[in-house]
Amino acid sequence: MQIASRLEGKVLVISITGELMAGQDSDHLRNIIDEAIKDEHIEVVADMKGVAWMNSSGLGMLISALTSLRSAGGDLKLANLSDRIRRPMQITKLDTVFQDFTSVQEAVSSYAN
Repeated sequence: MQIASRLEGKVLVISITGELMAGQDSDHLRNIIDEAIKDEHIEVVADMKGVAWMNSSGLGMLISALTSLRSAGGDLKLANLSDRIRRPMQITKLDTVFQDFTSVQEAVSSYAN
């Protein structure tokens, strides 16, 4: 898994590519979220366009990030979910917990409301 991040206004966009699973990848994502909170970038969008696969550990990583951000007064919104990624979200009912958008721009704009 590779992660790149950039600011779009006050919103931090995290682009994830590859397979979203546990291990060192979870530490990398955890560090990015911790740094974002420290820097007061608590409105975050995860661009999932490049995610080829996600297992239950990957879901856990997203839940952990969401929990940390919401505890800091922010949120984590998802963008560009493929059907392959959306299905586990639906099965686990996490689609009722996370807001997801068809594009990064829609997700970023949703913070202005």
